Amino acid sequence: MESIKNSLGRHMEKLCQEIGPRATGSAGNQAAVEYAAKTFRSLGYEVRLQEFPCMDWQNDGAELIVDGQSVEVEAAEYAMPCHVSGELVCVQTIEELAAADLTNKICMMYGKLCKEPLMPKSMVFWNPEEHQAIIRELEQKQPLAVITVSFLEDVPVPIIQDGDFNVPCGTVKGSLLPSLLNKKTATLRLMTERKPATAANVIATFGKGKKLAYSAHIDTKPTTPGALDNGTGVAILLTLAEQLIQTERENQLEFVLFNGEDYYSMPGEMTFMEQSLSQPAEYAFAINIDGAGMQNSTVSYSLYECTEQLTDQLENFATNYPTVEKVEPWPMGDHMLFAGAGIPAVAIASTQMYLLMEAVMHTPKDNLSIVDFQRLEETVIFLSELTRFKQAQHK
Repeated sequence: MESIKNSLGRHMEKLCQEIGPRATGSAGNQAAVEYAAKTFRSLGYEVRLQEFPCMDWQNDGAELIVDGQSVEVEAAEYAMPCHVSGELVCVQTIEELAAADLTNKICMMYGKLCKEPLMPKSMVFWNPEEHQAIIRELEQKQPLAVITVSFLEDVPVPIIQDGDFNVPCGTVKGSLLPSLLNKKTATLRLMTERKPATAANVIATFGKGKKLAYSAHIDTKPTTPGALDNGTGVAILLTLAEQLIQTERENQLEFVLFNGEDYYSMPGEMTFMEQSLSQPAEYAFAINIDGAGMQNSTVSYSLYECTEQLTDQLENFATNYPTVEKVEPWPMGDHMLFAGAGIPAVAIASTQMYLLMEAVMHTPKDNLSIVDFQRLEETVIFLSELTRFKQAQHK
């Protein structure tokens, strides 16, 4: 059997270098799904692809001219194409937005309206009324386009990332705000395309009995090779699948590669909830991996829907692994699908992950250079032993 470290390296090179960005619905995403399915099948797992419709969003750039001067701009993810010109109307509060006449005009939002990314309309897990109110105002007023000003000075964080939002939308860096205020006219061109596509979750199973589920998301944002988010999670599961199929088991193994965690409407997760989580009693335990293997960081784990007895058992078990550290629950990520169904779950990540969230995640910087393969190997060993520990509890 191939060594753990060699297996991890092979999978990471395939996913993050050969395939690269794996945005849901894209050719890269399809290649990653095919690779993972083929790998599971070669190990002896039964594999099915859980398909769903989605959008393959193409972006060939953006242009913004304000009062005759070119301004750096990016198309917001999933934005519609456009080539429009009109008066530039600047608003910074919901009250100003509600009072503005935006007919045949371009709306620039900043300040309180852009303090954080707005939840997509179809997001069911968390969608504040404040976010919904902003989107409602824009859709009712139907400006020619929307330009959002990032809350970060040097990064054009898109405030609206929603394939169901039917007003063209671009985004600019926060540092550009002073030069845009009090300007009169703007021309915005977004060279984008929304193409209907189909994507799929990968579900690989082996054995019988109550399920031990292992999950990670296989998709990325459009411009990142997604090493930590979440090539490491997929590589760990493909390697773990090889390790576990060699061992005796009392439970059914289920490996789930979610497709769409970084997509605006989480279609893979929604499909899995509808088709696979209708019978939560089938599951004994779930482990989700997202963001593991960061350099200069320990491996973190957090617990969800675990009884006091199970929590004590897991904490005692983890004391044998000095590079594994318990952290406070993080109520975002695919582990919440299982926890929401009442299934005991563990989330595996990197303890120092928050240091990379703004500057590295979802950018080209999330590449193999920031991955600690020793930590990945330790994570596979930890999960292998944790599985044996859980199996022993059911004997």
